Amino acid sequence: MKVLHVISALAPRSGGPTTVLKALTRQQVQAGLDVTICTTNLDHPQGTLDVTPNAPLLEDGVTIWYFSVDFPPLVISRALWRWARQSLNKFDLVHIHGLYRFPPTYCARLAWQRSIPYIIMPHGALDPYLYTKSSASVCLKRLYERSLDLPNLHHASAIHYTAEDERRLASFLDLRTPSFVLPNGIDWGPFEHLPEPGAFRQATGVGAAPLVLFLGRLHQVKGLDILVPAFDQVRRDLPQARLAIVGPANDGYADQVRDWTRARGLEQTVVFMEFLTGANLVQAYVDADVFVLPSYTESFGLTVVESMACELPVVISQHVNIHHEVAAEGAGLVTACDPDEVARAILELLNNPERRRRMGESGRRAAQRRYTWPRIVDLLTEEYRGVIERA
Repeated sequence: MKVLHVISALAPRSGGPTTVLKALTRQQVQAGLDVTICTTNLDHPQGTLDVTPNAPLLEDGVTIWYFSVDFPPLVISRALWRWARQSLNKFDLVHIHGLYRFPPTYCARLAWQRSIPYIIMPHGALDPYLYTKSSASVCLKRLYERSLDLPNLHHASAIHYTAEDERRLASFLDLRTPSFVLPNGIDWGPFEHLPEPGAFRQATGVGAAPLVLFLGRLHQVKGLDILVPAFDQVRRDLPQARLAIVGPANDGYADQVRDWTRARGLEQTVVFMEFLTGANLVQAYVDADVFVLPSYTESFGLTVVESMACELPVVISQHVNIHHEVAAEGAGLVTACDPDEVARAILELLNNPERRRRMGESGRRAAQRRYTWPRIVDLLTEEYRGVIERA
């Protein structure tokens, strides 16, 4: 089976979709699929990746085309346009990742026009929250959506959601397209043998203090305006507590978060780190006592699953779409997007080491059982076969 994945960019700092797609395609190749990724050379938050554009590269058995971009705001690429027109019919199925940018929009439209089976994975873009909190360009976005992306969604072979809540939240659009739910996964290898604790604490200078970890893009949807005042409350009960905020900045939002910490006198108790990968990422999870993600919207929550894999209990908002699964597995606490609730949940776990241990063990078992790639890839391949047979 020849599968084409289309995504606007594969920049490592752009967040979960990039991490997920690279891991998914590696596992698909191991499962015997012939896999190609069509993307661009855009980096995040700006610039271009250090790759050869407009030529195929082989990475872990996956053929990747990084096309040059002519108009970055919409990721318009003439090279990608030409390649797609020449090459799309070579594939049995096209898996589209994301909306609102030229690569996924154009390739979905071309697949529809040519009767090539295609699946759209919105990665949370259909959450009603985003419809009320868009930027000043909201009118243009709605026009783009109604004229281009909604017709693509209506004519898709299927829509791939990563959680039941993501599908439920998209129901206001009355899409008539078949859909299925399969979660994102993680490579279990880096989590198989967890490192001894201590290295991240030493690097950040927090020592043996109770450590709360946020890890993700510094973006307004992540609820950092909730986390900072919540941690301020935690500090009143546990003055020795520390907060690590780890992740790439999104425009000027990181400066705003730093301003909030200064305004509350938390400069000496909050540590900022730009970006972690590989063993350093795992070490941060292992060294923390509680992971917190109070997002206003979160289509899946890959960092939540990574935390669980590291036996780290989580405090997440009810808008992280896997919150039902986390609660059912006893892997963490679920709160409203409210600083008081988040603070109480953090304190409840920091003050109860035995409960943290039990939650951590439950979370690790759940992460391995629910969210590792071989099982997910097998189920996704079955969905592919069904879509192709119905075409």
